[in-house]
Amino acid sequence: MTGYQRTSAIYDRIGSGYDRTRRADPNLAAEIAKLLAVEFPNPVLDIGCGTGNYTIAVADRHVVTIGLDQSTLMLRRARAKEPRLDWIAGNAEALPFADRSFAGAFCTMTLHHLQNFDAVFSEIARVLRSGARFVAFTALPEQAEQFWLNAYFPELMRRAVERMPGRDRIEASLQFTGLRLVELVPFNVPERPVDFVLYCGKHRPELYFDAKVRGNIFAFTALDLAQEVGEGLAKLDADLSSGRFAEIAASYSDALGDYVLLVAEKP
Repeated sequence: MTGYQRTSAIYDRIGSGYDRTRRADPNLAAEIAKLLAVEFPNPVLDIGCGTGNYTIAVADRHVVTIGLDQSTLMLRRARAKEPRLDWIAGNAEALPFADRSFAGAFCTMTLHHLQNFDAVFSEIARVLRSGARFVAFTALPEQAEQFWLNAYFPELMRRAVERMPGRDRIEASLQFTGLRLVELVPFNVPERPVDFVLYCGKHRPELYFDAKVRGNIFAFTALDLAQEVGEGLAKLDADLSSGRFAEIAASYSDALGDYVLLVAEKP
């Protein structure tokens, strides 16, 4: 079983409660649609679409969007929410589409699950038309190293950062497959998030005390660090009670942005 398949199995397990905490951020969806710069009715592909939250949110912005995922449970939930869209079961390393099928492609929080970037980006380049864009929402290692989560969950964050591809690795694979990185757009976690990604509690640390929130975040679910998570939550609780948390959080910077949208183009 490949790493990508193991990830699919994990999301099959957590998929039943996914939509309670992982709704589409409207500002992020709008930014993705803008960066894709696709005119209706040209289709775009959402790779690793999960339960389809961003597929639907981008489609709501007058973009013809198709969702692809390996998790059959996630896709069933996506179809139930929006049966008018196409939901395709498939592997990012062997996309089940003809050459030049799409005017754009995007993914949200998917890159850190990939094992073979050359294979995935080659497939994306193959199914994109000339001039089309690929937009990837992710966190770069240097961004995640500045999350205050590092103060409370050091091993969890070390392993999470280890999974995150850096810009050099991403750009090398893009160039190898004929895609060109054209833009990096920083994205900061909002004060009142609706998509509870890893750093969702940047401004609201109390979110991490909710087991349902943690249960739909890959790092908290899949890295098998229950003891550290328990100890980190206890420390966080104590620091919030004493007021020390504000000092710790202030020692971490968001000058690089919390996350980033990488925009690549097919010449």
